[in-house]
Amino acid sequence: MQHHRPSFHAPLDRKAAFPDGILTYSPKRRARALTLIEVMFAFAILTMVLLGVLQGMLQSRRQTEGSVRQASVASLVQGYLEQIKTVPYENIKTSPSATPGTGLLSDWTTAGNTVGAKDSTQADTIICLAALPAPTTLPLISSLPTDASLHTEGVDIDNIGSATDNTTLSMWVWITDLTGGNVANCKSIVIVYQWTVKDGGRIRYYSAMMRTVRSAIPTD
Repeated sequence: MQHHRPSFHAPLDRKAAFPDGILTYSPKRRARALTLIEVMFAFAILTMVLLGVLQGMLQSRRQTEGSVRQASVASLVQGYLEQIKTVPYENIKTSPSATPGTGLLSDWTTAGNTVGAKDSTQADTIICLAALPAPTTLPLISSLPTDASLHTEGVDIDNIGSATDNTTLSMWVWITDLTGGNVANCKSIVIVYQWTVKDGGRIRYYSAMMRTVRSAIPTD
């Protein structure tokens, strides 16, 4: 005779089975955690993109400011070049073969190796001609003399009296008489110049050179 064990299908009492609240699985909580991680990653990516854009804008601004300074200084030096070219040919002095005296302005004035011009503020200034030989290529600025032949002036870029965008122009001028051989009544004018650019907290130095020829017949 077989005996069958009775079966009980009473509902499971979760609070009784897990009195300490061990059962913590919750699909909704897991979904919220994933969303938070995604937001954090998206925020990090957005931050990197914005920083890249900001850095690009700052770099573009530096390049624009540098170009403005370069154009302003080049225009000023070109103005000096044109002033020298307008002097009557016979009155254009040439560079001395050696530094006059001890290299003071008074020594150059006595020797007569100077040229008068207007500076960036339209004030009268005297430029002492650097001693020969004139450079044929852009030289190292550190190799150039620091005597009276070094012409230095501050340039106000925006011309409103603010010193925030000022640059310093350093300039050397050589004038050489090319007469000889097949050349007659011709003088070369060479100007080497250096200017400064503020890059954040640093000051960068750039240099360039202009050269032209002045004949007895005025040239443009």
